[in-house]
Amino acid sequence: MANYSHAGDHTILQNVSPLATFLKLTSLGFIIGVGVVGNLLISILLVKDKSLHRAPYYFLLDLCASDILRSAICFPFVFTSVKNGSVLTYSILTCKVIAFLGVLSCFHTAFMLFCVSMCVSLTTFTSRPEP
Repeated sequence: MANYSHAGDHTILQNVSPLATFLKLTSLGFIIGVGVVGNLLISILLVKDKSLHRAPYYFLLDLCASDILRSAICFPFVFTSVKNGSVLTYSILTCKVIAFLGVLSCFHTAFMLFCVSMCVSLTTFTSRPEP
């Protein structure tokens, strides 16, 4: 998934040290694992605890679901790409779809955080007692 214009010449991308590749793969595996497990635990907590069934927590549940999907769908493609020396091993369409999903997830996260902040600020603003 590297941004490399000469598709036939991969010598520059394949000269990465094995230690650097190992560290990248370990970091990505850790991110995938923590992303899926952590967000799954938060989602279970939000669904089971009845006191958290309010609008800001529904937005948080949506963020958790989005992050689980991103960690489970987009990151494994990046993991495989790094493992193969950043060589394009997928079709152009697959790379475009994965890139689109990654960007969509980032915009979705920003929009949901905006919604949470508006929901909390409106709730705080409307619940103040009159002086």
